Amino acid sequence: MNADELIALNDQIAGMAKAGLPLDQGLYSLAKEMGAGRLRQVTAAIAGDLRDGATLPEAVARRRRELPPYYGNLITAGVRTGRLPEVLATLTTYARTVAVTRMIVVDSLLYPIVVMLFALLLFAGMVIFIVPGFDKIFKDFNMRLPLVTEWVLMIGRNPIPIFIPFVLALLGLVVAWAIMRRTSQGRRLWAWMLYGVPLLGTLVRAARLAAFADLLAVLVEYELPLPEAFLLAGAASSDPVMAHDSREIHALLTEGATLSESLRGRGLLPEWVAWMAGVGQQRGTLAPSLRQIATLYRRQVEARAALLRTVFPAFMIIATAGLLVGVFAVSVMIPLVKLLEGLSK
Repeated sequence: MNADELIALNDQIAGMAKAGLPLDQGLYSLAKEMGAGRLRQVTAAIAGDLRDGATLPEAVARRRRELPPYYGNLITAGVRTGRLPEVLATLTTYARTVAVTRMIVVDSLLYPIVVMLFALLLFAGMVIFIVPGFDKIFKDFNMRLPLVTEWVLMIGRNPIPIFIPFVLALLGLVVAWAIMRRTSQGRRLWAWMLYGVPLLGTLVRAARLAAFADLLAVLVEYELPLPEAFLLAGAASSDPVMAHDSREIHALLTEGATLSESLRGRGLLPEWVAWMAGVGQQRGTLAPSLRQIATLYRRQVEARAALLRTVFPAFMIIATAGLLVGVFAVSVMIPLVKLLEGLSK
């Protein structure tokens, strides 16, 4: 279930719980008015379980495949503490924050990718369609050409062998991603490779850490035990490294280690994050500390996204224009000028 569907389900249950309406009848009526899709199926299934006598936590627990792993635990915490509407409202805020952050990342990557593809197509079009015309002119006049001109004309005569390696490299990258994502170890390796890419890796990792810190803050705020909260937040994380290492940290926390001791020196989180989390745990302000960490990471995402949207496309345009002008001027225009000078004598 994606963020929008989770927000819709959350809002439905929260509104009915706040108004004191019967959840089984309300959810069943809402499900009938929805269009076909996962949201309708989940809503109808929860309504059916409630009508059969199950409690809301039990009904949600039965939808483990459709709902995030932390959702049922927070529902249980909300029912136990009598704060179900507040818990669901917090979850809605969290889901919306994650959705907004994800949109920032996607938007920041889309523009540079489009610019890069356009630049490659422009360069390929010049080599394939424009350069061969000059090749014919130079051959007709039997001109001696510079080495760089011969190289460009050779690409224009037979461009396929030049572009095939780039296509194969791209296909190889896609195949490697498809194979690696099938195993936990492969997903972690791919994540570390992605995090190593300048600017892009930092952007993606910061977005994932912001979502993790936000979710952990929600779980802690509603009094889930810290080891269980960390395990659930890690399992729900889109970061394969965090999802894997959260199990080891869960074991350390269960054995009585502090959060700072469990995080430091592992390379999973920066040292300043471990320090802030440790101080927050000691002072009883872990949830606010985690929210502050999430806010700092979101600001980092926004700053790098702005850099990607503004600086990188401009750099690509300048680089592409410089390459095209340089290649065209050196390889084509100089011999053409010499030809015109020879004809004018």
